[in-house]
Amino acid sequence: MAIYKRRIIVATCLLLMAGCITDELAVYKDSVVSKDAMKPFLGMYQVEQWPGDEKPTSISVIEKEGEFNFSYSLPDRKVDARFVLSKIPNSKKDLYLLSIPGQADTNQANLFFIGKSEKDQASIWAVSGDLPVASDHLKFKSGKATAEDVRTFLAKHADAFVAANEPQVTLKHAKN
Repeated sequence: MAIYKRRIIVATCLLLMAGCITDELAVYKDSVVSKDAMKPFLGMYQVEQWPGDEKPTSISVIEKEGEFNFSYSLPDRKVDARFVLSKIPNSKKDLYLLSIPGQADTNQANLFFIGKSEKDQASIWAVSGDLPVASDHLKFKSGKATAEDVRTFLAKHADAFVAANEPQVTLKHAKN
């Protein structure tokens, strides 16, 4: 099962869209994926679907100084950012909260996404306040949601959100 979960990690990848920004890092502390459980997630991923005109061809996930990082290159820059993965409580679809703390490559914004891993692919959803389900249950003030509101929203509505919305990112684990 851990092998399938590794595909969800990588594409948080800075979908700087309306929403997805929190006042502080949104994480379910009781269900953070441990260092040992993260080992199968490490490696290179092929980008199948990506929003916008420019998309990377691949994304790398590594452990660096005890933290997990992803990186990818675009024509005009290289992105390298830390992330935290935690299981969303009450999700019957085995969904995860992908959290990226504020850092240089996120313009100091704390970002969050929903991730799902399936047998052959991973899907990533950006959450904005104008999308179905979120528009009724999650409010963004000045472009940000509170971390507590995000955790509450996802615990209650993440399954409905992914059922109602298409993922923005799809990744496949690169075959070596």
